[in-house]
Amino acid sequence: MAAVTESAAARPALFTRALPVAAMLLVALNDHVLKGAGLLPGWLTGKLSDVAGLYFAPLLAAELWTLARPTSEARTVVQRVAWAALGFGLLFIAIKTSHRADALYEALWSALLPRPASNAVDPTDLVALGMLGVAVWDARRLMQREAKRAGAR
Repeated sequence: MAAVTESAAARPALFTRALPVAAMLLVALNDHVLKGAGLLPGWLTGKLSDVAGLYFAPLLAAELWTLARPTSEARTVVQRVAWAALGFGLLFIAIKTSHRADALYEALWSALLPRPASNAVDPTDLVALGMLGVAVWDARRLMQREAKRAGAR
């Protein structure tokens, strides 16, 4: 993969684009308005946040990582998304399949948030793991497009 220009690499817009931001807003809307409101079936609201969150979370983490440690290498940026996706995937698997991991996760978030956090141990939520691959693919596509754009200048 070709390197992108220094200015593009200083802050690649992995998360700060319409689709990842919309995914984050969907999680907020779903978790604070839709869940329990009876507007959508419970099984659907239970999956919406998982799908949207697993898409935007690695992109956000990798963008923050790249802000902290800028790079001009597209490959490195995509690798950061892949590492973030792996971390979120392992955490997600743990909290969706283990009551112990779920209890620890809820306790940690409840200590940080103004209201108690809640997560459901539900192995059927693991179907959302595919969104981690979508996030990595999206980052790769974005960085290739940026490299082409920089090469055309």
